[in-house]
Amino acid sequence: MDDSGSDGIHFDEGEGVRRVVSGSASSAPVHTNLARLALIVVLALAATSVFVVLAGASHRDLSDGNDTRGSLDVRKVKSFGADKKPGWRIITGVRWDEQRMQDRGFALVNLDTFGNSRFDYYALIGSNGSRMKGTLWRDRTSKRDRKVSKLAVWRADRKSVSVRVPLSKVNRGNKRLEYRWYVQTLYTSRKCKQVCIDRVPNRGAISDPNGRTPPTPTVSPTETP
Repeated sequence: MDDSGSDGIHFDEGEGVRRVVSGSASSAPVHTNLARLALIVVLALAATSVFVVLAGASHRDLSDGNDTRGSLDVRKVKSFGADKKPGWRIITGVRWDEQRMQDRGFALVNLDTFGNSRFDYYALIGSNGSRMKGTLWRDRTSKRDRKVSKLAVWRADRKSVSVRVPLSKVNRGNKRLEYRWYVQTLYTSRKCKQVCIDRVPNRGAISDPNGRTPPTPTVSPTETP
């Protein structure tokens, strides 16, 4: 049965994502509002401190259960690629097509590259009705989010979408050797009128190397007595 509804999310490549309610778009980017909502949900469920998984240099697959309504309930996230050009394949539990996702479904890879408490960039994957498209955005605290670049997006099958993010496009912080990431999906429909949000991992983030070469330690010569 088709679970599409009248409300949705509007994808504008120049402005990011905005909620659409009864045909009118709000001016606030949906990423900022929904990220805060997701954080509230996570804190309410976990009620613990932030949990960070150290992935090291090897990429890993993250599994997620049947825990979200809608077509974008994530079952697995596979990270791949070189440290400087990482990629993510987001796999859902059901099949979906580009037409259904237009203005209703989005996937995001949130990136903390500065090493502070918030996430600084996000890769946004949305549909124009015929194909999936990706863009990289700078998530700014007091200004409208800024578009950084387009991203390569492709689909291996009808249950997944993949994106690659060249880390040369982001500010990796001063002498920082790693970054953190987590994946989100957002979906609206008759079953998801308030936006169904899935998050992988369910709490915290994954740490991966950012492609920088660690500094070589210097050994001071010892004096001969």
